[in-house]
Amino acid sequence: DALRKAAELRFQAVELPTVTGDMTPQSLSASGRRHLARYVENLGLDLSALTADVPALRLTDPRTVDERVARTCEIIDLAKDLGAPIVTASVGALTHPETGGVSPLAVEALHRIGEYADARGVVYAIRPSCDAGDRLARVLDELRCPSIQIGLDPAAMVMSGVNPLSAVERLPDRIALLHARDATAGLSDRPGRETQLGEGDVDFVGLLSLLEAAQYRGAYIVRRCDSPRPLPDLQAARDTLARALHTS
Repeated sequence: DALRKAAELRFQAVELPTVTGDMTPQSLSASGRRHLARYVENLGLDLSALTADVPALRLTDPRTVDERVARTCEIIDLAKDLGAPIVTASVGALTHPETGGVSPLAVEALHRIGEYADARGVVYAIRPSCDAGDRLARVLDELRCPSIQIGLDPAAMVMSGVNPLSAVERLPDRIALLHARDATAGLSDRPGRETQLGEGDVDFVGLLSLLEAAQYRGAYIVRRCDSPRPLPDLQAARDTLARALHTS
């Protein structure tokens, strides 16, 4: 139903969640994967990415990291079967909040995921929220893995008090996907909150100008995580994004 509605509303690209519901690797047989890929194509949609947001399994937690890696690799296999070039996933802080030191556990886990993704021709795009551009660059420098890139969610960064433009300025050639999502800025005493696109603190004109200068050619995925009226909000966000792209 959601895919049909996306086509009816004339969206061009979709990103599908794969951790719960009908889209998990365990729920889709080989024939089911072939059918879904054909169904998306017949609707005129581009399956740009799968989302692998595995709750409560952190890359920096030795108790959960192995399960996180294993489940992520299953979703990478699913992406290959469906022809989706990117798997995105939210990540918490990958560096120490005070020293900026890179988490060795996270780097080792990301290296395992990156090698697996590389062997299957899939990009694993981490969606940071707490680490600014310089810190992300340290993580990627330690990894030295071209299959690990950035899925930019500017709202997540702004809500954590991080300037998302810093990621594009520091890593212009590593942005694989953009989530067009807005939010108010987080402060020291309170986090930010998601807003309708254009009503928050994300500088979309500046962000899109930087992406254009970097010759970004990836998808723009309009996303809302907290909305009482998602369909009209997504349509309005698409129109706002189109105007911002024209302005940039």
